[in-house]
Amino acid sequence: MEPSNSHLTQLATAITRAGWRPTALLMLDLLGPLDVISSQAVLFTRPLLRGTSLDTYAHLLSEPANWHALRQLLEVQ
Repeated sequence: MEPSNSHLTQLATAITRAGWRPTALLMLDLLGPLDVISSQAVLFTRPLLRGTSLDTYAHLLSEPANWHALRQLLEVQ
């Protein structure tokens, strides 16, 4: 398993454990057509997240394809 895939799996698991899975799926459905814009928004916030535990996830979500991958992971959990 690739490190990025592992981190996406961890993110999906954390979302599910927190009880945010339905909300996250809804938001990912709404943002799906705007994945490039969503990725750019994450890139914009990365300087604020450097040095925090969220930086890894921000880096992953700066790639448009990872938004779709996260949605798929949440669907199977």
